[in-house]
Amino acid sequence: MVGNIIFIGHVSMDWVKNVNGVRIQPGGAALYAAIAARTLLKDVRAVSVIGRDYKFMNVLKLFDSEHVKVFNMPSTRFHIQYNEQWEASYLKVNYGAGARITASTIPVKEFGADDIVHLSPMRSTKVEKIVNKIREESPDTAISINTWINYIKEGRKARNILKKLALKTDFFILNDSEAKALTQTDSLSSALRLLKAKMLIVTLGELGAIISGDNSGIQMVPALKVPIGKVVDTTGAGDTWCGAFLAAYKLTSNIMKSITTASIISSIMCSDWSFNSLKNLEFRKPEDVIEYVIALKEGGLQKRISDYTKSASK
Repeated sequence: MVGNIIFIGHVSMDWVKNVNGVRIQPGGAALYAAIAARTLLKDVRAVSVIGRDYKFMNVLKLFDSEHVKVFNMPSTRFHIQYNEQWEASYLKVNYGAGARITASTIPVKEFGADDIVHLSPMRSTKVEKIVNKIREESPDTAISINTWINYIKEGRKARNILKKLALKTDFFILNDSEAKALTQTDSLSSALRLLKAKMLIVTLGELGAIISGDNSGIQMVPALKVPIGKVVDTTGAGDTWCGAFLAAYKLTSNIMKSITTASIISSIMCSDWSFNSLKNLEFRKPEDVIEYVIALKEGGLQKRISDYTKSASK
């Protein structure tokens, strides 16, 4: 039995401005991760809270979203602006209905030993309560955590909680800047020595990722260069990486193959606004993702996209 992957976190309406223009689009870390996982797995669920003003309900119909609750209050909104180097500035953050995501709203009784629960970035105190509840009521469920540098910067208490959670969960995922911020060091190699986790995964963007675990030691997995052409929007790239990684790992139990798959799917996502480039993709197995990249390099872009859309697979 493959089991489900459950993504817990924010589903938002985002205002995004970059060198390619301005868009109001669906977003939120949990939604990006769920959409990415859905390119490989059918059993994908989301747990979140949105407001009655949410304008992208059609997106939620793409996967099992029965635990996305609707409250009579404004939806979560992020205003994000990128410079020419694709560095993000969060001009406005309004959590709105997303603040109602709590340990008590998590359907832990439905989680099983074959499931993976992924906690998208939220405040460390909230994540800790959710993790504790899952560990108490469904101890065999695998847990993955991804964090965000703004939550790390909330102070020593937040950092200490996150470092403890790294040892209590099965996957602890963050990028290199976040790893250094969490350990209060300017050196990634020092951060890797200081961070202790069952499975630590530090993403390095276009360079790939570094993994460190009890049984694996420290290893680097280079990213494949994906010939996607123009980068249109990088919003949610890290969250997309997490969702694709977990789906591939669920199918293969192979860390290296899963990291490669995640890097490719994250790159594909950046070729269009939001997750438009992923919505209709359906890979039967992670090996298909590698084949997809080979076809792109050989100039078969239009053919390969049609090969892996949901309409073609029916």
